[in-house]
Amino acid sequence: MDEFNEMLEDWLLSSGIVINDSENENFGGVHAYYDSQNHEYGFLYPEITGYFLSMLRFLHERNPNEKYTSLAKTSGNWIIKISEKYGGIIQGISKDKTKLDLVYSFDTAICAKGLLDCFMITKEEKFFNQGKKLCDWIIDEALESDGTVKPVKNLKNQKFEEDDMYWYKQKGCLHIKTIMPLLQIYQMTKEEKFLNAAELIINTAPLFQNDDGSITLHQKNQTIHLHSLCYTIEGLLFAYGVTKDENLLQICDNAIEWCCQKILDDGSILLWYNSNFQQAKTSYHISQLMRIMLLIDKIQSSNKYSKYIEKLFKFLKTFQAEDNDSRINGGLYEEYYKSLTGWKKRNRINSWGSMFALQGIIWFNERDSLESNWIDFLY
Repeated sequence: MDEFNEMLEDWLLSSGIVINDSENENFGGVHAYYDSQNHEYGFLYPEITGYFLSMLRFLHERNPNEKYTSLAKTSGNWIIKISEKYGGIIQGISKDKTKLDLVYSFDTAICAKGLLDCFMITKEEKFFNQGKKLCDWIIDEALESDGTVKPVKNLKNQKFEEDDMYWYKQKGCLHIKTIMPLLQIYQMTKEEKFLNAAELIINTAPLFQNDDGSITLHQKNQTIHLHSLCYTIEGLLFAYGVTKDENLLQICDNAIEWCCQKILDDGSILLWYNSNFQQAKTSYHISQLMRIMLLIDKIQSSNKYSKYIEKLFKFLKTFQAEDNDSRINGGLYEEYYKSLTGWKKRNRINSWGSMFALQGIIWFNERDSLESNWIDFLY
């Protein structure tokens, strides 16, 4: 497991998934993935750069290192530059120019948290100020009076939009995770508006949860997307860490109990339920489940999820790439997808799945000494 972790961290920091050329205008930006078949990187992804910053804070907390601080400054500066250049946290930079026109509320929240975490490492006020600015944007522009969050703003017409053709362009349970930077900055500033906004969003959680504990992607149907279900629980667990509200922990526990029933004999679990989307088993939602189970067990001083964590980890190991190419070696493949001829591995080494897994495996290795306050470092 130590070798698994070492390879994973080395891939995240040294493979080229993060642009490390100071002459490149996107110095510090993080790619979505590396395509191991076509030998090219995916688009530059601000949201995932936000996760990268939070991952660096987590690593720095465990082992203070100037390397983490330097990387954080570079990636934090890139997010600030992107936000100022385009007028918000755009979807990404690639050949697809439409990604420059869309600002997602979820992505904005992840970048806000990343910048606040960057400030925690570097103590440079510009990262705090930009993180606060993004939190203000969520409250002032995206948050509805009923606690739902408008999903995406089109910079061309400066209007928020929804599109039923895309699950992520609709209001959904995933937007509950936007509370994380709001609660973090509340803890830093004690400004009540951030707590009040977070509580408004938290109060929407029961609207998505079924009697069996499962959490639906949208209020208007019964589709369950494990990735978004985990986002919801991550937000609520973070809120529990701040408020100690046992009702939030119960929502999370009920949802994970439902998930446990869906874990297959090989340790895998499907991404979609009650859906016509192509079925997949991804490295990222399996990593998320591991982290959540470890935290709930720690909070409750129990081992009730330990056997499920073991099973998930066994399957997660099958995603790790081994290759002579340093752009590939050590990272996690994105997913197995269901084809007409069976399950196939997608030829993408995925950045956020690898980031989630790194934290999950570290916590797994250190579970006996894991402190409940590690919930503060969830990303």
